[in-house]
Amino acid sequence: MKEQKPTYYPEFVYSGANRILHWLRAITITVLTVTGFYIADPFLTPSERYDEMKFAQWEMWHYIFGFILIAAAVIRIYLFFFGKGHKLETRSLKDVLSLKSWITQLKSYFFIGQLQKSGIYGPLQFVVYTMIMLLIILAVLTGLILYANVYHQGLAGYMYEPLSVVASWMGGLAYVRLIHHIVMWGFIIFVPIHIYMVVWQAIRFKHNALDVMFTGYDYHLISEEQKPE
Repeated sequence: MKEQKPTYYPEFVYSGANRILHWLRAITITVLTVTGFYIADPFLTPSERYDEMKFAQWEMWHYIFGFILIAAAVIRIYLFFFGKGHKLETRSLKDVLSLKSWITQLKSYFFIGQLQKSGIYGPLQFVVYTMIMLLIILAVLTGLILYANVYHQGLAGYMYEPLSVVASWMGGLAYVRLIHHIVMWGFIIFVPIHIYMVVWQAIRFKHNALDVMFTGYDYHLISEEQKPE
């Protein structure tokens, strides 16, 4: 008896804008991490001579990509609530508020059953991605505070007074810099775990999690009940 191959159906889950913003955030966070390390410790400059121009170039790129990250984050938040196909994402909130969905996802991670979800994300995935967006907001806020305390004209001049109040709430510039640095380590820890889980889910659940951010399509197994007669 010939064994029937499993049947999958495609579902378009990520628009072109969301996919571009995903890779844009990945690039900007990478550049910000590298340049941030250099700003914290200018390791390319000999200890006996401080090269201000070289430091300024690294700092310039840090600020440029920082503002790119701000734009990407604002657009992504807008698309989550109002973009085309946003209901697939907001529908995931049902799973976050459902104890049954949490149990189903955790069981699937222990190879007990399949992962079932109402929207694009499972409850744990949704919570983690929300936390990452909050980290981005915190990185942006602390970064703007530090930026406004270096430049006092133009945009930075307008932000200086209100951001000084926020800096005082955080305990001063030293604590703002510490928080900014800790947030960076949050991204560094998240990225390898994120890549691992994407590959693991693609293998574990036999769907298109690995390249969904390239094609926009995910694939789902059709059960026996769903197959046409």
